[in-house]
Amino acid sequence: MSLKENLQKKLKIERLAGKISSTMRETPGSRHLNKDAVRDLLAMTDFEKTRARDLTLYLRPLHGEMKEVVVLDNELPIYHSTVADVAMRKTPHWKEMFSVSNIRKVLNDNDVIVSKGRESLARITDCALALLDLSYAREDLETLLRGARISLHKKLSSGVRESLELFFQLVDFRSISTEVQDPHVLLFARVKETEGESVLFEDLIIFDEKNAEVQLLSGEFSPASDRDLARFLLHVRGAAQTTIEGEGVFEYLVQLALSRQGE
Repeated sequence: MSLKENLQKKLKIERLAGKISSTMRETPGSRHLNKDAVRDLLAMTDFEKTRARDLTLYLRPLHGEMKEVVVLDNELPIYHSTVADVAMRKTPHWKEMFSVSNIRKVLNDNDVIVSKGRESLARITDCALALLDLSYAREDLETLLRGARISLHKKLSSGVRESLELFFQLVDFRSISTEVQDPHVLLFARVKETEGESVLFEDLIIFDEKNAEVQLLSGEFSPASDRDLARFLLHVRGAAQTTIEGEGVFEYLVQLALSRQGE
């Protein structure tokens, strides 16, 4: 796959994982999991689906008969064991319960269980992300840049936003908000430093969704600073010159990504 396709898949994986996490309930006796979404996430990993008894399992080889086994139920447990062992522990047949050893295994799975719930979700997400090739050369970034230019020229807000999101996967910008921005204006920036709960940003990117316009204000920016907010308002109202705008913003992101590669 191309860099763009891999970045698109990375975004899809992260959004799907976020959707699963936001709807997951882990209260004892009241667990809930969006199993359809987890199936979609597992389909982007190297786990292979199988059935054992009445269980839906996803497997990866470890060694010999030992597997990494994901059980698709509300607990989302992951085991390092054999399929037969996991099936017996999760849905034992009555004849199997004549064995003291089996009873102990059913009552206590600490010897084979690796994770449950959100910890399992994080492991599955990491497995999906590990399959992506996110290495790149200048030619790959130029392809992303051409897509951004086309969207800017055609005033395609959705295309401009996707181009920003793809570049942000490479240069670690995050979404931020202020009390003074319009609803159709989105802000993104890089973290420069943190001190307690206070965060100082730099390279503020202003994306006007309504008009498909993008600007960049270089320098430090803090949403808690009245001076920085006043500076931001002057720029969005056209009362002050923007540092970089339009295609120049994406050209800057290309250079930033290339410099990051050399770190």
